[in-house]
Amino acid sequence: MRSSTPRDRTAARAVRAVVPPEARPARRHASLGLVPDGQAAWTRSPWNPLVTPASPRLFEAVLAIGLVMDAFTAPGLPIPFAEFSAILLLLLASFRQPRRDLSHYGVLALVALALVAYLVAVTVHNDLDPTRRATRITLLILLIYAIASERIDIKGVLYGMTAGALINVPLFYAGLAPDTYGGYLTGFLGDKNVSGLFYALLPVLLVATMQRMGPKLLVLGAGSALTFLTGSRTSMAGLLCAVVWILVSPYLGRVLRMALAVVMGWFVSWAEENLADLGIFGDRTGTDWFRAEIQQASAEKVADTSFFGQGLSTAVVDLDNVTMFFHNSYLGLLVEGGWPFLIVVVGAYLWLCLRPFARTHRSPSRVAVEAAALSILVASLQLGEVFITIFGAIVLGCGLLLSAQEDEEDHGAPAKDRAHRRKLDRIIERSRRAGR
Repeated sequence: MRSSTPRDRTAARAVRAVVPPEARPARRHASLGLVPDGQAAWTRSPWNPLVTPASPRLFEAVLAIGLVMDAFTAPGLPIPFAEFSAILLLLLASFRQPRRDLSHYGVLALVALALVAYLVAVTVHNDLDPTRRATRITLLILLIYAIASERIDIKGVLYGMTAGALINVPLFYAGLAPDTYGGYLTGFLGDKNVSGLFYALLPVLLVATMQRMGPKLLVLGAGSALTFLTGSRTSMAGLLCAVVWILVSPYLGRVLRMALAVVMGWFVSWAEENLADLGIFGDRTGTDWFRAEIQQASAEKVADTSFFGQGLSTAVVDLDNVTMFFHNSYLGLLVEGGWPFLIVVVGAYLWLCLRPFARTHRSPSRVAVEAAALSILVASLQLGEVFITIFGAIVLGCGLLLSAQEDEEDHGAPAKDRAHRRKLDRIIERSRRAGR
């Protein structure tokens, strides 16, 4: 056997440069303990639909600005402007062919349709009108599909939402955007907790589209500052959990990752109760008392709920002639649609985003989407409407998009990988000829 030559080593380096990381054999991750080959959060992510070098589409970016404007109603329509913008995005998607085949997720589509039918039936059985809520859920399901099939450019959507988020800040402090919560950053988003959840989720999703460490750190830092300005303690804790997940989870096996998620859920509940004692939140004793009253009334309503729930739009309580949403999204799902609704929705976030049983190598993009889903899961312990939101649908859409791409890699190489391999073969062949 002849020894390697400089030309051979050059060819080897070319092989490593040409073959995308996702096409290389991945070392099997441990189920327990630490993962020695975990991919650091700050490394470059293998090619995937979230880190494509293609420029974001302008149409999506413009329409996505409206997704931030939850405080306004659509012109001539009794719906929030954010929902109106989502409808426009779906209309745009309807004129495009899907760029990704999702036919092998047919079972998921059937489950989604069955869920909507089930919720309508339960609601009608309880003599309630399901139209408004069922339409919203259907809209969000279609949005998830449009993102995952790449009928909608997800980078364009995220960039447009970022533009809306940044525009909102100076307009709010200049008094040109609504102030609905005593100086806490709300503006276009209307509600303090909605604003907090948005500013906590957006930077994490943006990190999934980035390659370099500097921009990632800048985005997470800016997101942390803006989330703090909203005054939403739960959202702050959720963002902290997401950052910890991005930094730590790549080096943990499945069991330890599950344990970390449980600990984070406990942490959010603890933070909600104990951060009220900090000086910056010292004036919120009254609101915390009212939250406790809502929680107590919610628990009583859950106790009176059957296995199948009470119907859509029933996750509310009446206190002192004021109707308030639940401050726990899990209990909200349980009251509206019973255990089936809770299991399907939470299962979707676990299966599509966290993928605890998948064998696919976890890229930095995947880890960031996991972090966004985890932030939703833990924030839902203390916030009322988190799962069934446009922000939640975007996270699920990103999760399904990455899942489809990862499944293609596991069961057969996509066209892009085949092109890489053809280029690799040419390089090796030229190297061999030169060495003769």
